[in-house]
Amino acid sequence: MQRKTSVSTPSCPYCGGKGYFQLVLGGTETCPECHGSGNGESYSRKKFLVKTTKK
Repeated sequence: MQRKTSVSTPSCPYCGGKGYFQLVLGGTETCPECHGSGNGESYSRKKFLVKTTKK
């Protein structure tokens, strides 16, 4: 008996694995995070620094 195993790759969190965004006024745009692949493996969380200033 053979057992098939499949490894699912995580999908891109921005485009949901489609590789593109549907624009409101029509047309599509390639996802800037996964570059159209839809694959989330290379996705790395970006850290945004919030600067606070003291007055």
